[in-house]
Amino acid sequence: MRDNALQFTMREMQRVATSPLPWAAVAGAALVLGMIGPFGTYESLRLPARLAYWAAIVVSTYFLGFAFVSLLEKLIFTGRPGPAGFALIGAMAGVPVALFVWLLNRLVYGTDVVFLLPLTLYVMAIAAVSSGVIAFFSARLAHAPAPAQPSAQRPKLIERLQPRLRGKLLHLSMQDHYVEVVTDKGAELILMRMSDAVDETAPVEGLQIHRSYWVASDAVTGTTRRDGRLILRMSDGAELPVSRNRIGAVKDAGLA
Repeated sequence: MRDNALQFTMREMQRVATSPLPWAAVAGAALVLGMIGPFGTYESLRLPARLAYWAAIVVSTYFLGFAFVSLLEKLIFTGRPGPAGFALIGAMAGVPVALFVWLLNRLVYGTDVVFLLPLTLYVMAIAAVSSGVIAFFSARLAHAPAPAQPSAQRPKLIERLQPRLRGKLLHLSMQDHYVEVVTDKGAELILMRMSDAVDETAPVEGLQIHRSYWVASDAVTGTTRRDGRLILRMSDGAELPVSRNRIGAVKDAGLA
């Protein structure tokens, strides 16, 4: 379970680190805080040092907190927690984040700007509220209907992706509670059930080859066998296994 939690955390960190939206939000917050200089930093630090200080604080605490929340989510809960569950693990993640901020302040100022205990309680409260609120609105958005389909030729599932990824649908794979949607322009994780994602692939012709994999028929470029298992080669280089009970359907579809 610990290995699965670490893999989940690394995958989530990679997803966030490669998305421009979190970086834009972090950069904006660091710039605003650096300019206004809260908590006495306006008087104690000049502008370049103040901007660097708040950039270090915002970037490191965001990613450190996100990593701990993702890790604790898998270690504590068997499924995806609700807003109250995320508030709990957000508060827990606030402890190492507060410790980091305290150590950074000691490094910059050489003394305690804020004592560790009140700082920890303050950060835990902020992390609990923000994690719970984000989880609440994320759940609402995940269950919201997909935008109206602008073209009869584009799958409804594609409209859930970021605009830059809305290309030709290649294949789907189940990743914990997410479905990874892969197009010829990239991939994105969508919080939904595999069965619901497959329902939204029409009118693209395809086939579910495994409980965790669906492929577009015209994206299959060949087959191979490995350890007695049938493997489909995809146009993007991916190799996806066919479950034994779906080999007949794959052959009937002319994919093997």
